[in-house]
Amino acid sequence: KYSGLAFLPCLVTHRIPIRQSTRSPTVSSGPPLSSVQSEDPSLLLSRAPLPLLSTRFPRMQVSENEEQLGYGSKRFIGAVADKYLAKYGESSKLFEDPSWTKTKADIVASALLDWGRSSGATVYTHWFQPLGANGLRHGGTGQVHNHMFTFGKDGKPKWEFSGAELLKGETDGSSYPNGGLRATHTAGGYTILDPSSPVFIRGDTIHIPTVFISWEGYALDEKTPLLRAEQAMNREGVRLLKNLGFSTEGVQSNIGLEQEFFLVPRDAYARRLDLQMTGRTVLGRSAPRGQEMCDHYFAPLNPHALECIKTIQEEAFMMGIPLRTRHREVAPNQYEMAPYFGSATQQIDQNLMAMTLCEEVSARFGLACLMQEKPFAGINGSGKHNNWSIGTSEGINLLNVNQVTKATGNPAIFPVIMAALIAGVDKHGDLMRASIACPGNDFRLGAMEAPPAIISTYLGTAVTEFLDAYRKGSDATYTPAARTVKTGCRSVADFTVPTEDRNRTSPFPYGGDRLEFPA
Repeated sequence: KYSGLAFLPCLVTHRIPIRQSTRSPTVSSGPPLSSVQSEDPSLLLSRAPLPLLSTRFPRMQVSENEEQLGYGSKRFIGAVADKYLAKYGESSKLFEDPSWTKTKADIVASALLDWGRSSGATVYTHWFQPLGANGLRHGGTGQVHNHMFTFGKDGKPKWEFSGAELLKGETDGSSYPNGGLRATHTAGGYTILDPSSPVFIRGDTIHIPTVFISWEGYALDEKTPLLRAEQAMNREGVRLLKNLGFSTEGVQSNIGLEQEFFLVPRDAYARRLDLQMTGRTVLGRSAPRGQEMCDHYFAPLNPHALECIKTIQEEAFMMGIPLRTRHREVAPNQYEMAPYFGSATQQIDQNLMAMTLCEEVSARFGLACLMQEKPFAGINGSGKHNNWSIGTSEGINLLNVNQVTKATGNPAIFPVIMAALIAGVDKHGDLMRASIACPGNDFRLGAMEAPPAIISTYLGTAVTEFLDAYRKGSDATYTPAARTVKTGCRSVADFTVPTEDRNRTSPFPYGGDRLEFPA
């Protein structure tokens, strides 16, 4: 049995005074693990370096002037890209057709160089997702940084960034996991630009999202299989819709990833070698109080943690990452942030950067961010609930019956798509299970709030009855009707709710316009 919740109460109280500390925020290693097992948890608070955030970490003031805020200014799309591409007679519309990589790469590279220099970014990196990274450091990415200048004969910097450098990089990939696809001495690894995900800046570095592929063409990363799967779904989805009498330019996955995590005092984290080495506690005693009273969920955010999360959000907003939601979660010291939904490839890239921000920004505040799925026994683990839907390039949500029927004029499209998805879960449930299988998550599944490890789907009574009637030959259409709930209060208006209630135990429930994969 593993537990070790002893230091959790450090941030559990509703309001903790933030005091000035003269100690350095850099935390050295604490005493051996055995020496803190019986320690009074309340004493840990007195050691936690909690600087006055308003003086040590000033934040940008809220303004109605978006340009002054700088939100989105570190992402090379739209108006930001237009400003620098106009010099070369182009606009951001060229990104709508991925063939620009074959004809206009030098122009884009030149514009990126201008953008980088004006933004204080003199370095570029091909940013990729190597296989196995998520099993070691959650959200881990691969990157090699290169300056975009050399020195000329006169000793002055000579700025250069070509289309070839933008599109492709080559490195030694021999030390990355490859599943036995190649011998150790066949070491070539190639980073190739992914035009479906925008370039962005963090700090002094332009990040160029790429795939990572071997000399033989094998995928050495997490993204290449995703892009290949998206391509297959697009091909078959367009073909299916055409056979049902509806033409579309393309079909894509749209997702919204809810990111849960723990924030704990960093000096307490430094005293727990099990947390440092494995991401979770493996021994120790449980805290005297956990989540029994359900008083943490949606409670006011701890002031110290709130300042940390504000900074994370602001840095994300600069890079165009829409981390709209923040709140406390069920377990002590547990929080969640969630973005607005978007295309799967972009959302995953943004989630990886958000995880990086959580880890790195929290350290500035004397906190440690725990991303492991089940760091503590006896309380909730941290999921990454994946709200998944499929839509057309024109913006039609194919899981929203009203939208798809209105746009296509064919009420048969919705039940056919739903039947295909259910058949996929039935036939390939083992692949879905494998996609979420890792030591951390296997401790979480089936425990506390997590769904069971056995994959199934839940559609709700109304959809189930409709599909059952449809397969038996009924020509009835599914028209979800909102239901009115009376508040019983004169001063509070009655309100409407969806046809079905939420389902929090199914691994893959239907939610009216999406399927949620909370596993």
